Amino acid sequence: MELLPKAIADGRGKLYVTLPEFREAFRQMCQAVEQLPKAVIERGRALAYPQLHHACVQGDIELVEALLSRGVGPNSYPFTEDEGDEPPLVWLVMAEEMKIDAKISVASVLIRYGADVEEGDALSLAQQLGDWPFANYLEEAGRGQPQTAG
Repeated sequence: MELLPKAIADGRGKLYVTLPEFREAFRQMCQAVEQLPKAVIERGRALAYPQLHHACVQGDIELVEALLSRGVGPNSYPFTEDEGDEPPLVWLVMAEEMKIDAKISVASVLIRYGADVEEGDALSLAQQLGDWPFANYLEEAGRGQPQTAG
């Protein structure tokens, strides 16, 4: 599959040509989308890159799980070199209009697949923004995660 035209159509042609990390992340995401089950493939194709991140903030748990099960990393960065260049948990923190139950449902799927609550400072950001229900959830979920040396 030729991905440059798709990247251009998505407004990311320059990144695709100039940034190898973006090109690889874009390729992996597009490949995962094309491997989705029939029940969700059209929803995946309809989303802009990064599809996992967009599925998360839309609360599409079925699509999130399908992408993760096809190898998209739960801590993946889109390498877009903008404010959206963050892992999915940070996108959830930033989704201020999203209901807390939906945020927690999506986050629990990400964490089950190995998302780190400290990646991209998701927990700290939730605390800074005063999203205490989500911050408390992330803090509790993080207690069961391996500690990294700082």
